[in-house]
Amino acid sequence: MPTSKLAFCTGNAGKFATALEHLAPWGIEIEQVAVELDEIQTTSVEEIARHKARQAFELFRRPLFVEDSGFYIEEFNGWPGPMVRHALDAFGPRGLTHLADLTATRTCRFASAVVYVDPEGELHAFADDMRKPGTVAAEPRRGTGERSWSDLWSIFVPEGAETTLSALPADEQEHLFSEWRRHSVVSALGSWLARSNTLAP
Repeated sequence: MPTSKLAFCTGNAGKFATALEHLAPWGIEIEQVAVELDEIQTTSVEEIARHKARQAFELFRRPLFVEDSGFYIEEFNGWPGPMVRHALDAFGPRGLTHLADLTATRTCRFASAVVYVDPEGELHAFADDMRKPGTVAAEPRRGTGERSWSDLWSIFVPEGAETTLSALPADEQEHLFSEWRRHSVVSALGSWLARSNTLAP
């Protein structure tokens, strides 16, 4: 049966929950479509997201969006970047903290991109290449809250914080996530869709 919900092509339940939260202010309904998509080898998360979006549209022929992100350790020339999932598979969170021991500052950052495909197959990209920097923790600290789902959040210490994003006290964590909701690439997509009335019946 056809659905009026916008498809978010991801197999990551945490990413889907975050997207629901970030699109809520515009009343945009989405559904999770889990699909395996080829990932090209490049340091640009936007190029990867564009490639995945084209593949997904060829499969489903409906409005949809994909999101891709990277984790960049500055003194490693940005490695692992978009290849962070492979780095986590190989080293685990603790391994990445040990690798950061080789740097002088442990400075790192995230970058992300969302690509929306409209009903005609045209791509619209929303990218954030310079989120606020942080540091790689000396060891992973996951915490116990519902926002502790990301392995990267267990090793990322936000600028000015004393522990990892996952393990922050609830009020500090909510402050950071509230700021992220306002400025994320998914929120940028939601604002654009609302202004353009693209999803209007």
